[in-house]
Amino acid sequence: MKNLFVIIALFVTIQLSTAQSSGIISYISTQKLEIKMDDMPEGVDLSGMLPTSRSATKELIFNKNESVYIDGKEEVEDTEFTSDDGSFKMVIMESDVESRLYNNYKTKLRVSQEDFMGKAFVINETSPKYNWKLTKEKIKFLGYECTKATTTNEEDEEIVAWFAPAIKTQAGPDGYGQLPGAILMFSLDNGKIEIKATKVDLKEVDKIEIPDDGKEVTGEEYEKIVEEKMKEMAKEYGGNGTILEIRG
Repeated sequence: MKNLFVIIALFVTIQLSTAQSSGIISYISTQKLEIKMDDMPEGVDLSGMLPTSRSATKELIFNKNESVYIDGKEEVEDTEFTSDDGSFKMVIMESDVESRLYNNYKTKLRVSQEDFMGKAFVINETSPKYNWKLTKEKIKFLGYECTKATTTNEEDEEIVAWFAPAIKTQAGPDGYGQLPGAILMFSLDNGKIEIKATKVDLKEVDKIEIPDDGKEVTGEEYEKIVEEKMKEMAKEYGGNGTILEIRG
């Protein structure tokens, strides 16, 4: 009977260890908006009407070596702003194309599915290397002990992340990760973007698929497409058009 107990205990331990390496983490992502409206028609003031932030739900599906960061399930509607006299109208349009960001922490492959002006693109890149500095600061969040880590991104903006070593994956929201545990809280550039987990569901997940719904381009090719389209639209509107790109 003693030997049987040891075998059962060992089996349970192995099963729990496996489960902690995969699952789904739900997040709420909030982005501060600084919308500058230059060259407005005389007498038109929308400063008090424009949104100051934008929030969206996200999900991170992960296993030990891979993850995909996707849009949440809620329906988001377009937002319209009109001046009192009806002479000016601005619409913030939401994309119909699902945003997906895939990361392979073993091969360093990053593939993102993006939408620009109603067209889907698949961008293949190498994941950037983040030189995380681990601190001794710890907090309890959603029942997990989290450790604080800091670094900077390609634009030299400060990043603060709180990761849970008990969740054995390098995954994190919005393409950030490479820490010894899942990131449950994230802040970019003093809160310009804040992402917080709302639920952690540790379980076996289906095979994580690499996004492939769209035209395949490199990061440089995508930026060139965006730049050329923005120039084309500015010319179409006589140089007075304003294009807002909001990423959640």
